[in-house]
Amino acid sequence: MNENYIKLKEQYPEYLSLDQFYQICRIAKRSARYLVEHGIVPAVDTGRKTWRYQIHIDDIIAYLEQREQWGSMIPAGAVSSRANSRTESPMLLAVLMEKDTEHKVRNFFEQLYADYNDVLTMPEIVEMTGISKKTVMLLLKDGEIKSITNHPHYLIPKEYLLEFVASARYIKIRSNSEVFRHIQEDFEIWLDVCSGS
Repeated sequence: MNENYIKLKEQYPEYLSLDQFYQICRIAKRSARYLVEHGIVPAVDTGRKTWRYQIHIDDIIAYLEQREQWGSMIPAGAVSSRANSRTESPMLLAVLMEKDTEHKVRNFFEQLYADYNDVLTMPEIVEMTGISKKTVMLLLKDGEIKSITNHPHYLIPKEYLLEFVASARYIKIRSNSEVFRHIQEDFEIWLDVCSGS
């Protein structure tokens, strides 16, 4: 371990606050909150108003080591104002796809959906994609998302969902849901990590 990191472990307690985290890493408080809230740096969320997040010193050191290797782990514009985020995020995947990253999209979604069953239901598709139930129903009826059984009890092999989410049809969908926004943000982080590895 780097000598500076050994000194950090000696200097600080086992768990630190968000304020201590951003001061140690020399980043903006908004950036520190983004790293914690998106799981890039693990933290215990106590739910309290003061010292809400408790971050283990080892996780902070791990982040610093990864940052040395990969550079910034926060997508450009991700910590701008909410108003800007709303206008920038809906087409993020589409813009990135135009930069010859299509081959990485499938791998991204395979990891994102790794814990789901091999055969999915319509409510699970809604949950996984961030698309409204009404839109998912239309996509299933039109065969844009293929299924092995039809209305009212759709069953969709995960393989068929992967085909859809890696397609231009999904990537160009505009959705204001929190899930869809997080998928966009996580995809850009994924690309940053891939380009740095």
